[in-house]
Amino acid sequence: MEIIHLSVDTPMQVHDSVCALGFFDGVHLGHQQLLKEVEHIAKEKGLKKAIMTFSVHPKQILENNDYHYLMSLSEKINILKQWQFDYFYIIDFDQTVANLKPNTFLENYIINHQIKHIVCGFDFHFGKKGMGDVHVLQENKSFDVTVIEEYSEDALKVSSSYIKKLLNEGNIEKANHLLTRFYRVSGQVIYGLQNGRKIGFPTANIDYGHYVVLKKGVYGVYITIKGKQYKGMANIGYNPTVGLIDNLSLEVNIFDFDQDIYGEDVDVDFVFRVRDEKKFKSLNHLKEQLQKDKKHIDQFLD
Repeated sequence: MEIIHLSVDTPMQVHDSVCALGFFDGVHLGHQQLLKEVEHIAKEKGLKKAIMTFSVHPKQILENNDYHYLMSLSEKINILKQWQFDYFYIIDFDQTVANLKPNTFLENYIINHQIKHIVCGFDFHFGKKGMGDVHVLQENKSFDVTVIEEYSEDALKVSSSYIKKLLNEGNIEKANHLLTRFYRVSGQVIYGLQNGRKIGFPTANIDYGHYVVLKKGVYGVYITIKGKQYKGMANIGYNPTVGLIDNLSLEVNIFDFDQDIYGEDVDVDFVFRVRDEKKFKSLNHLKEQLQKDKKHIDQFLD
């Protein structure tokens, strides 16, 4: 798969393609309906398969906020590689791109890159103030357009926002189902207070950056370090028993592991939720509960 970063003035020689448009945060079941349609059209018309997205979510620039993501750009790329797409177009989104009129956007990014067929969701918007929509696309005669209608499960629209809501509620199993894989947080192991070591449960403190963080509590996870996967017990919260901290932390007790991994980049895959975070009467009570949690997770992940 060829990864192509686009700016306003970068037309290039590429083959004719059918392209899915969207941000695709999570590449969930709803997004996958677009990808399947791209595969179908590419085979039918003899076109290359492409996807076009933004480097960051527009809200992060337009609203200047701390936007939280379901996945990193690199993870998005890796998933699309599995779908064997030919082109992955990344528009480096900034205020210049945000201010483009819809037809200018189409000229610069669609027509100039030999995209002959567009696949998008029914609620796709683009261009200045989101003035471009599926009707604007359909009015342009330089390419064909296929609009994918709402994809629902249990009468609820499958969307990135819905999955974020599930994660905030701690419903990791449902979120994983809609993502079609375990929800993953990738980050660097950083120094923490090292309180877990004092009670026999040393943890790796993960810098979770701009990811959506799940509801506070204990989770069964897999953690991948230097390409090797281990079972683990993750805690998301403020450590109320061993010394309340100011910021929400993600810590993982890694089973059968005793190495110095400070500074290492790791992947944490959340499999299931064990319980809420709570304050225990003593460190001994906490230790007893953690032993029970670890045993339960170890058996469940076998």
